[in-house]
Amino acid sequence: MKKFQYQIIRYVHDQVTSEFVNVGIVVYQPDIKFLQCKVITRFGRISNFFNDLNGQYLLSTLKQIEKEVCRTSKQLTELFFDCSSLEEITNSILPKDNSALEFSELRFGIDIDFKSAVSDLFNNMVDKYSTDFEKDPHDDLFAWRRVYKQYFDKYGITGKLKSHTVKTENDDIEFTRAWKNGVWNCYQPLSFDLKRKDSIKNKVYKWSGIINAIEQSNQQMHLYFLTVNGTKDFHVKSFIEQTLTQRPNKSITVTLVNEQQADSFVANLKQEIESHV
Repeated sequence: MKKFQYQIIRYVHDQVTSEFVNVGIVVYQPDIKFLQCKVITRFGRISNFFNDLNGQYLLSTLKQIEKEVCRTSKQLTELFFDCSSLEEITNSILPKDNSALEFSELRFGIDIDFKSAVSDLFNNMVDKYSTDFEKDPHDDLFAWRRVYKQYFDKYGITGKLKSHTVKTENDDIEFTRAWKNGVWNCYQPLSFDLKRKDSIKNKVYKWSGIINAIEQSNQQMHLYFLTVNGTKDFHVKSFIEQTLTQRPNKSITVTLVNEQQADSFVANLKQEIESHV
């Protein structure tokens, strides 16, 4: 584990009121000269707060900052340029001049994988506060990274899983984590970290439709949904379980796994895989 430095890139709409929105992250680890930046690529969320926002100009400026960080990163590694402080780097890229974009105060964290640190910080401090329709369509991957991957790694299961693609009438549906013991066992992370009930229901309907399409292929499968941040609303929880697990066609079995079950579930999976070998 190594200590790293980071700053949040903020869009300050009004210097008088100091209203701001986080729009990016910069991470620096001086020992290995790691420097990386990640910024938003859509401005819809910010325009919900500030109606007179020039979104295209904002994205263009952020892209330029990202390019400058990338250029500086190459200088650090190729020209043997040393710098102990991230603030020194970011001040040269974006001086403190009361502009709409600014870097936050210097902060610190600890990690072993700094590329993952960039992604995690961005998800936690920038993308997390997006409205439901603005979220990355691959947010289920974040659910995997945040909760389940650590247990699959802990029990040595991650490397034993492989990709499995189901060919349906209209599409090819790929599960990136699967293994076979007579039937295919597929593990799909599924985040219900959504603010609105209708957003949760829409996601359930989407996956119900995918399951229906797979059922038409007559493929035997056990599909495990690795869920995170399920709603506490009893009626919504009941809707999720009934819609996804109660299948009229017995070719597919669906099981919901929650965060509290993660460790024991993967421990049992390890025993199952080892007994099948």
